Amino acid sequence: MKIFKTKKFYIILVVILIVVAIGYNQYKKANQPIQYETAKVKLGDVIQTVEATGKVESSTELSLRFEISGTLDSVNVKEGDVIKSGKVLASLKAGELSAAVAQARANLNQKIAGATDAEIEYYRAVAQAAKADWDKTIVDTANSISVAERAVETAENNLKLVEGGNDNQIVSQAYESAVAVLHATLSKVDDGLTQADNILGVDNNFANDSFEQYLSITDINKLTTAKALYVEAKMARYNARTVIDMLTTVSAHEAIDNALPLAETALSKTNSVLSATVDALNATLPSGTFTQATLESKKTTVETSRAAVTAQYTAQIDQKQAIVNAKNSFTTYTIAYSKAVSDLNNVKATASGSIAIKESVYNQAAANLKNKENPSREVDLAPLRAALAQAEANWSKAFLYAPIDGMITKINKKRGEFVSATEVAVQMLSPHYEISVDIPETDVIKLKLNDAAVITLDAFGDETKFSGKIISIDPASTEIQDVVYYRVKVAIDDTDKQIKSGMTANITISTDKRENVLTIPFRATRTGEEGKIVRVLKNGEVQEVMIVLGLRGDDGRVEIVNGLDEGDEIIISTLQSN
Repeated sequence: MKIFKTKKFYIILVVILIVVAIGYNQYKKANQPIQYETAKVKLGDVIQTVEATGKVESSTELSLRFEISGTLDSVNVKEGDVIKSGKVLASLKAGELSAAVAQARANLNQKIAGATDAEIEYYRAVAQAAKADWDKTIVDTANSISVAERAVETAENNLKLVEGGNDNQIVSQAYESAVAVLHATLSKVDDGLTQADNILGVDNNFANDSFEQYLSITDINKLTTAKALYVEAKMARYNARTVIDMLTTVSAHEAIDNALPLAETALSKTNSVLSATVDALNATLPSGTFTQATLESKKTTVETSRAAVTAQYTAQIDQKQAIVNAKNSFTTYTIAYSKAVSDLNNVKATASGSIAIKESVYNQAAANLKNKENPSREVDLAPLRAALAQAEANWSKAFLYAPIDGMITKINKKRGEFVSATEVAVQMLSPHYEISVDIPETDVIKLKLNDAAVITLDAFGDETKFSGKIISIDPASTEIQDVVYYRVKVAIDDTDKQIKSGMTANITISTDKRENVLTIPFRATRTGEEGKIVRVLKNGEVQEVMIVLGLRGDDGRVEIVNGLDEGDEIIISTLQSN
């Protein structure tokens, strides 16, 4: 047919083929699996450096400063001495810094070794004691409810008594109850003073041996006040006991009336010493085996005793008022009955709260025991290792070393004088060359004196490398185009090369290094709600994994402290389909 031979036919055919090809290509793209750019977790070295450029200068005289302020402890050179690089020229008193190193090392070693059998047994005993205290609280609250219920019954029975006068049955029962309350008061006062003395160690001076050194450490006046109040409360207890011990239910009403204010005074002063004891504990810092949980447990014990004393004080005041009411009218006992009902409701309402507090203390003690029984993890050791490294670095700042060979020209300070970090302590003359460079504030914190440096000079080319080290870091800053910089001087080690002043120098300073550690590209990391994460490809499926990062290197890789294993395949990015 002629239609298949026309130009229009072929144009339409070509258009149809193009549309089909485009549709097929889109279909193919839509059904292609997602492609990822990935990398393997591998062992390697992570190196962190700081780079800078400066000019070679002829070094004539060096002004040497300590990195920290302090009292000069020793000067090991005199003016005119010719000394070698690395010699200790002077040192500051470093007792606290040495102690900090020892403490940090002890903390690390203790964590590595784990808890001793004795420590585990101690924490087990604490947990068992907390469980016993919890169980006791359950029983005590049940008893308190029972007592409150009996009080309601007593108040109701009182309403049935219609006889009046000061010698009637109601009055007699009120005085009999007062005797029981007074004897109970002695018990509560005894317990309160015992609990206070267990913390203060006034009479029982062995009770607080395990934590006496930390007690009220932030405000020693709190401890002094508490001890003074303890002595007053003990005397008030003695005065009350002298009278109360002789009372019985058949004692004269006048004798019971005389005992009531003495008992109130004893309760009030006991409450004061317990309150002051809590203040002393609030001024106490946990340390070593004296943990925060132990401190909180002792606070809870004292507060519980104080609550018991307060409740007893209320009971005694109520009983005193009950005697007055008994001498008055039937209306008074109606009020007493209403109060007894209210007290019962309050006891029931607070019982669950008291039990919950004891349960919480037990749960914390059980958690502490479990933590002691489990072996130390590397992630737990990492901050302790870092603390030791920081303590050692701080300790080293107390020593002033000769950065290069030279001659001592002047010593500006004497032993026993205070030296600030901005003052020049020692000056020395050196025939060597040095390079002054400006380091931004974001990098200067990575540097310290005597850090090694690799130097290249444009005049000799990149293949010729010179060695050097940092000899000074200016404590004062300077601004260059609104950026804060610090002047750092690097000495060039002896060489047979003909170096000249003014040559352009390129410096690379090694600030930190991790060898044979797990590494990944830093750009593979993401920031999640709880920290750093990476996406791991396992059996074709993507999983998000929490990680702990270490040192970030100059080559774009970063150290993995925890979360990944060697050989894991991580996703760097999602590739776009063609």
